[in-house]
Amino acid sequence: MDGMRVLDLTSNVAGPLAGQVLVDLGAEVIKIEPPEGEAGRHIRSTIPGQDELRPYFLPHHRGKRSVVLDLRDPEDVGKLLELADTADVFMQGFRPGSLERRGLGAEVLRRRNPRLVYASLSAFSGEGEQHGRPGIDALIQAESGLLTGMFNSSGEPLLPASTFVDASSGHVLAQAILGALLARERHGHGDVVEVALYDVAVSLQAPHITRQLHTSPEQAHLTEAGRKSVAVAPSGAFRAADGWLMLFAYVPKHWELLTTTLQRPDLRDDPRFSEQLTRARHNVELTAMIEQILSQRTVSEWVKDLTAAGLMAAAIHTWPSVIESDAFAEAKLAVTVGQGDRAETVVRTPALYGGFSPAGVTPSPRLGEHTKDVLRTLGAQARP
Repeated sequence: MDGMRVLDLTSNVAGPLAGQVLVDLGAEVIKIEPPEGEAGRHIRSTIPGQDELRPYFLPHHRGKRSVVLDLRDPEDVGKLLELADTADVFMQGFRPGSLERRGLGAEVLRRRNPRLVYASLSAFSGEGEQHGRPGIDALIQAESGLLTGMFNSSGEPLLPASTFVDASSGHVLAQAILGALLARERHGHGDVVEVALYDVAVSLQAPHITRQLHTSPEQAHLTEAGRKSVAVAPSGAFRAADGWLMLFAYVPKHWELLTTTLQRPDLRDDPRFSEQLTRARHNVELTAMIEQILSQRTVSEWVKDLTAAGLMAAAIHTWPSVIESDAFAEAKLAVTVGQGDRAETVVRTPALYGGFSPAGVTPSPRLGEHTKDVLRTLGAQARP
């Protein structure tokens, strides 16, 4: 994307992550922020001694340039219009209709710049009342069914620690923008791209919601056992001597490897466990048998032997142990950019390329750091 300009008017996680992907692909991404800065700048770590750490902002703004424009000011709206004339992509995450009322909607911008890809991120899609609703990751998880089966003994819903709807939506938005840019290269004109967090959240559950579409409404399928209650078997969490491990051995080859590793080949001949469907139907009995065997050794011992046998097994990590793990280190997921008081260590974007390195090698911008430099060049860079 070298030579392409992206205007990023999104905030928090999903949109900025999409912009970070485009930065790493070589695009010039200009972060358009209000005078007070985007929302993610204000979410600070609550850990003592990390008061100035902004964990929602840092990972998604490497290599971007910050320009402050007040969209309540008609003069600044005019400057943004001129910037959009020079851009290849315009990304925005405002409530539906908000930018249109300011004269910054897709129709206006693409009439001025027909090659522009206008990308919108919202909570909900459609043409009805839902489209106008606000929403963030946690709300979308609840609304989309992602909390199905996730509750404690008192019935209180458990909210996942990760904002994975935001993260998934960011990658989907980047993918959609790249698809629109490819279409533009082939056909000569830009397009309008729309991604909704709710749609992404539902798509993450496609197998389970597909099953629900073919089932009576009263059958919710999932219980307090979580996905394990409907999953292929054996799969999920199993208790060993000193804790829990994750184990997945539901395909025929892995089931055979598991019974051999556990020194229980007789389980393969048991009619309850002879094939995948019967194993799933007798999951409770199968789990009890497996855990009785696993209770004889530690998690680390079992993970080592099961992995060596070619099976999918892992200890259950939390954030402190993740960053100390071999998998994290070997993947080189932590990257440091900048120097001195501008040095930042963050998590890289996941894609790797053989022909080039990600281009986001400068630290996240200070608020408005590049306003003068970017606006100074407007007249010279305007598209014909």
